[in-house]
Amino acid sequence: MARTIRAIAAVAGAVAVFATVSCSGDDEPQRDPSGNVTETADSADVFDIKVGDCLGDVDNADEVTDVVLAPCEDEHTHEVYAIAEVPDGQFPGADAFQNRATKQCGARFAEFVGVAWKNSELDYNWLQPTEESWEQGDRQIVCLAYDPAGPVTGTLEGAGR
Repeated sequence: MARTIRAIAAVAGAVAVFATVSCSGDDEPQRDPSGNVTETADSADVFDIKVGDCLGDVDNADEVTDVVLAPCEDEHTHEVYAIAEVPDGQFPGADAFQNRATKQCGARFAEFVGVAWKNSELDYNWLQPTEESWEQGDRQIVCLAYDPAGPVTGTLEGAGR
């Protein structure tokens, strides 16, 4: 069974870093014609997530073997609000990913939430390629908004807080 890994990182780097692992053969998420997730998928491939998707419980373990996709109207912990492309070349490394993600995800945070990150109650982190996924062509940083106070119901888009 093939395994592909993406790491998740935090803005300040103070939160533990953990990997999100996807396995071939995972369930395809159920989506409506607009692309919105319509029912929870307990075992969705990390590479199937899209802008606007809400993630169920994102475990703080060192490795997460499944990504839970949930309809945004259901309780969830993170929401995908942007995907930034990383140019081809050698694997950039942790510092380069943090710089790019902070710049790209930070700039798009205000557009999504409606308030600048430094003035918001909300926070963000991101999924980034690992050396293994980079070798397989992964060039995306996936920006995730979340409420540090805990799970939310409904989208964080335009939350203004």
